[in-house]
Amino acid sequence: MSLLPTRPTCCFACASALLAGCALPAWAQEGPQDALAAPAPPAEAAPAAARSSATPTHFVAGLLVSSSPKYAGGEGRSTSLRPAWAIEHGRFRLSTARGSAIMGHGLAAVDIGSGVSAALIDQDRWRLRASLLVDNGRDEGDGPRLVGLPKVRSTLRARLGLGYAITQRWGLGLSVAQDILDRAGGAQWSASMGYTMPVTQQTSLNFGVGAGWGDKTFMRTHYGVPASAAPRSPLPTFAPDAGFYSIDAGIDAMTALHHSWVLFGGLHVAQLQGDARRSPITVRPTSFSASIGLAYRCCR
Repeated sequence: MSLLPTRPTCCFACASALLAGCALPAWAQEGPQDALAAPAPPAEAAPAAARSSATPTHFVAGLLVSSSPKYAGGEGRSTSLRPAWAIEHGRFRLSTARGSAIMGHGLAAVDIGSGVSAALIDQDRWRLRASLLVDNGRDEGDGPRLVGLPKVRSTLRARLGLGYAITQRWGLGLSVAQDILDRAGGAQWSASMGYTMPVTQQTSLNFGVGAGWGDKTFMRTHYGVPASAAPRSPLPTFAPDAGFYSIDAGIDAMTALHHSWVLFGGLHVAQLQGDARRSPITVRPTSFSASIGLAYRCCR
């Protein structure tokens, strides 16, 4: 449930941007998801000493079809076919937005952005993950109301995500993401709750809700209309303050067609709040997104 008001990036609906790099605490879902993961090779495949010392490497590669607003609050939509891939070695992971979710780490309610991440804490109930995520920004071609407004430049965000497993099926997540290239991206905070329901041994559903908060820099870059835009834009000047800007909810599904092939998809809704909803650039405060994809996973 992504709440970055840009093209699908690291955000939160953005609706829910969560857990160590996931909008919903994916690690809390790993128990119910075990049937979806590819079986490990037989123990006889390697000597015991080698098995105990080797660091596992996993990868996933697939295609994703998605439909979502061009920007949060906009009236235009974008439909795209794009790759979904990820590679993980030990505690480190490099992935596209949906890659890590379909690798077997749970179901992401929203795109979490392309980037690299590392697990800092990995315990029974607690997970802490640090990430570097790409925020693709926005330009005036994304909607008629953006004509004449400054471009929201692409940037790199550093993200820290904390997750807590209440039970095997229920989880909570908190995260903070900061623009580290000084491109007026500001900072975002997010909170979410997720529930994973196994339907069959091969299929799981994930339900989640979340909310996003942005600082003044983030809000004015993504929802403001600066006075400097007056010569080119007919919109009135608008300077939003820091605050909650979005809530979201969604459902994701994943089913194993084979021990290595996975079909996945999701439906999500997000609604702008506060100054983001009152912004002159907002046409439709409530937005919907959908996605479906097929991926090959190895060697979980």
